[in-house]
Amino acid sequence: MSSGTSPSTGPASPYNKNKLGGTKSTKSFSETTNKNVEWISYPGAWAFYIGLIFLGWLVLSLFTRPGMAWTYLHLAHGVVTYIMLHHIKGSPVGQDQGKYDLQTFWEQLDGGVQHTANRKFFTAVPFALFLLATWGSDYRKQPLGLNLAVLILLTLAKLPAFHKVRIFGINRY
Repeated sequence: MSSGTSPSTGPASPYNKNKLGGTKSTKSFSETTNKNVEWISYPGAWAFYIGLIFLGWLVLSLFTRPGMAWTYLHLAHGVVTYIMLHHIKGSPVGQDQGKYDLQTFWEQLDGGVQHTANRKFFTAVPFALFLLATWGSDYRKQPLGLNLAVLILLTLAKLPAFHKVRIFGINRY
């Protein structure tokens, strides 16, 4: 073979076994998946996320009118997702060994590749909540300016132009 490898050194080779009998990984650490964000690509992850949002709306509907519940949910979702996706950096997975310490969840998502299905989904959710919040409540009692501010903040944070950008140096370290 011209590539310098023989069939006996491939992944299924008996020479490529570890001491416990399992197959050794042929990937380096940099080629492995990011455990912090890989769950988003699992089947049903989006449905679970939408289910949690709907459950939040049901709980809020117990305490207020259903239309205003969408507004409160949109505002709460905006605050929580901004903090979780765009502010907190690093990964709670110990095997990462600090590889992602300077990246937010959004920057880690899909390896930083822009315009993926996951990124489009997480960009579309605030728009859908904004539409539900503005459509579902009385226009005289609904804080349109606040809903719009949350939508703009979340949308700007997700734009490719702001990938790894720290505005005013906030969250730089």
